[in-house]
Amino acid sequence: MTLPTDFAPAERTPLPELQELADIIQKNSMVTAFHAVPVPLLIINTNRQTVFCNSVFQSMAKSQSSHETVGLRPGEALGCIHAVAHQGGCGTSKFCRDCGAAASIIKSLEGNAHTEECRILRESADFNEALDLQVFTSPFKYEDYDLIIFTVLDISHEKRRKNLEHLFFHDILNLATGLRYASQMLCRSSASSRVHEQCLKMDNTISQMTEEIQAQRDLSRAEAGSLRISIKPTSCKGTLRKVWDMYSSHPLCADRRIHIEEFDDFYFSTDPTILIRSLGNMVKNALEASEPGETITIGCQKENGKVRFWGHNNYFIPEKRQRQIFKRSFSTKGEGRGLGTYSMKLLVEKHLNGEVWFESSPEKGTVFSISLPENREQTEE
Repeated sequence: MTLPTDFAPAERTPLPELQELADIIQKNSMVTAFHAVPVPLLIINTNRQTVFCNSVFQSMAKSQSSHETVGLRPGEALGCIHAVAHQGGCGTSKFCRDCGAAASIIKSLEGNAHTEECRILRESADFNEALDLQVFTSPFKYEDYDLIIFTVLDISHEKRRKNLEHLFFHDILNLATGLRYASQMLCRSSASSRVHEQCLKMDNTISQMTEEIQAQRDLSRAEAGSLRISIKPTSCKGTLRKVWDMYSSHPLCADRRIHIEEFDDFYFSTDPTILIRSLGNMVKNALEASEPGETITIGCQKENGKVRFWGHNNYFIPEKRQRQIFKRSFSTKGEGRGLGTYSMKLLVEKHLNGEVWFESSPEKGTVFSISLPENREQTEE
């Protein structure tokens, strides 16, 4: 008798028959090696029932043992609240029409490897627990049996990060921009020179805060491949002057100096905002590496059809640390740092068609360089 369903077929393989297959699979060393796979993994049959469950999935499942998981469909094993919404079980209710796991399994039943995002609510003592999963399914032939390998990645942290990024980059940036506008209006209206001076300090601090938020936003977009660039005629001297204006009053520069080496100005084509952001990271790193009272020097020159910006400080980077420069999250300044040189390389080389490198020696200190094409046309990204 065909069982009713609102989506996928409801028919099940009888448990004794399924247990026989599960026992055969459990004796295969290749399959049992799946216990060493560090992601939750199931092997399911054509009726979407479990015949193998690795230990990582078992720790995530609602059942007490892998023996109890045999015969269950993925949603049933995970405790999805909709797995009992229809008498046919997981995959058969109207809610399952929008389930990424069910859709991915059906694709693999047709012979195709597939992946989908899957959002599951499962019962818990206090409140329904939300799971955000990336589901991967792939056809798997074992002897005469047509099976499917079903694996999941917990992407809850990624979803939370994206939500926090939206809150931070959109809402907080809007607040910071409004605060900056208010501080500028206050500066213009203050009659007292002392009040005006304090207003300028406040405005500078808010500007630096806004710049840091925008820098993190651009880094996030660059990593995601969604950063948009705008190529414009750009002044070398004007670019370095803007960097000097931004960081000469930065707390890092309180007892250090930034010097711009003299050169004849010239124009070239690039995205000035992204360039200034990259040069800002270069200057901040140089300031952090410098001793109180020292001066860092920045400059620009033409070299063989390229435009090279550079920044020098007296600090020598030990060879062991040199091998880690440009790697994400590596820093000599403690945990939670290490995005400066990484973001320089990402922004310049991926989005500005340039090159970033450094040279460091005990005699000459360290020079970071950013080389860009002198003339670049706007391209779609």
